Amino acid sequence: MNTQLLVNAALIVVAVGWMGLRQLNWRPVELARMWRSPLILGAIGLVTLVNSSNLSHITTFDVGVLVFEIIISLAVGSALGVMAKFRPITAQGRAEAHDDGGATLESRTGWWGFALWVAFIVLRIGIDVGAGAMGSQIASSTAMILILLAANRVARSAVFAARIGRLTSVGV
Repeated sequence: MNTQLLVNAALIVVAVGWMGLRQLNWRPVELARMWRSPLILGAIGLVTLVNSSNLSHITTFDVGVLVFEIIISLAVGSALGVMAKFRPITAQGRAEAHDDGGATLESRTGWWGFALWVAFIVLRIGIDVGAGAMGSQIASSTAMILILLAANRVARSAVFAARIGRLTSVGV
């Protein structure tokens, strides 16, 4: 096993655990904060990709794999945004949130959201293994994982923003 595989495995375990907990628990919805994480992850991923020594060896196959995985990532993020449940934030929820930023709603996707997240990770690993076996230079890179995670969170945040806009316009 090489170091890259160990780093990727660690990132996957941390991402699944962190995102899994976030899917199952009610959390205050703060749109400004929701955009921060994907922007930071995407920037780190892009900088890592640009500084990668493999960048000069990118093929059309690599680009195809990247585009395919981004489409899947955006679709899963959108689905998570659609399946999220919203409720007015409770006094207990406000007390548990250290800094709710004036949030009035909280959300979670529950076990179905967690299952979708795990399915996404399993699919990502399958694509990674298959693309690597076919000669992809960047499919298994840490940069790709960060870019795909950022794309997923951007799609989820965009759907959340649209849904919350509709909810607040009808007075919920």
